[in-house]
Amino acid sequence: MKIFYLMVSLMGVAYCKKLPSFIEVCSKSDPKIVECLKRNIEKLRPMFLKGIPELQIPSMNPLQIPKASLANGNAITADFTNLQIYQLNDFTIDKLDVDLDHFKLDVTLTFPRLRIMADYHIKGKILVMDLDGSGPADGNYTNVRIHFKSEGSRNNRNGKNYIKIDKTSIDMEIGEAHVFFDRIFGDNEELNANTNKIINDNIETLITDLKPVISEIVDTFLVGITKRLFDKYPIEDLFKP
Repeated sequence: MKIFYLMVSLMGVAYCKKLPSFIEVCSKSDPKIVECLKRNIEKLRPMFLKGIPELQIPSMNPLQIPKASLANGNAITADFTNLQIYQLNDFTIDKLDVDLDHFKLDVTLTFPRLRIMADYHIKGKILVMDLDGSGPADGNYTNVRIHFKSEGSRNNRNGKNYIKIDKTSIDMEIGEAHVFFDRIFGDNEELNANTNKIINDNIETLITDLKPVISEIVDTFLVGITKRLFDKYPIEDLFKP
């Protein structure tokens, strides 16, 4: 989930009495602005654990998401509630390109490990199995690589200029994954175990189905926080000339 466009708004924040003093000022005209952004990311990284109320950032270990859903045509539907995502604060920055003149961001991050726990309800066909089950779900993912792009525009409000996010896109790659759906066949422990084994033996098929869910979580979280920040602070307060 943090990172991405949010990082630009956080890391480029200019001095203002309403803004936290621990943010380093970055200048739009600085040819080394990316290095400035990265310094701020590393400065904020330890704070991601508990969250940063001053910047409207919730805790990222775990990050709590109320709901995410999947509808794959007529094949399968899935609802996930009470999601808890662990280790979002542990990531490497593979790419960070910023174009503040045109409000564009291009970021690639790698998360060595992610754990996603939730309550689920799945109905439909996975592989050759017809499923209709509910219960706790637990997923462990390694080497999750997320490529995030966004584009924005200038929005004048009350005589001040704000950034409006117009478009976002997310691509994702997952190295390895292991998932467990408890009670996917109710109280039949043997059938539950066999079903989970089949799913994990063919995990690439399931991951293909689940990617939209994970992308929805990332997009909702990042865009939501970024919009709140950009709605609050005008461009002139966010960035030095």
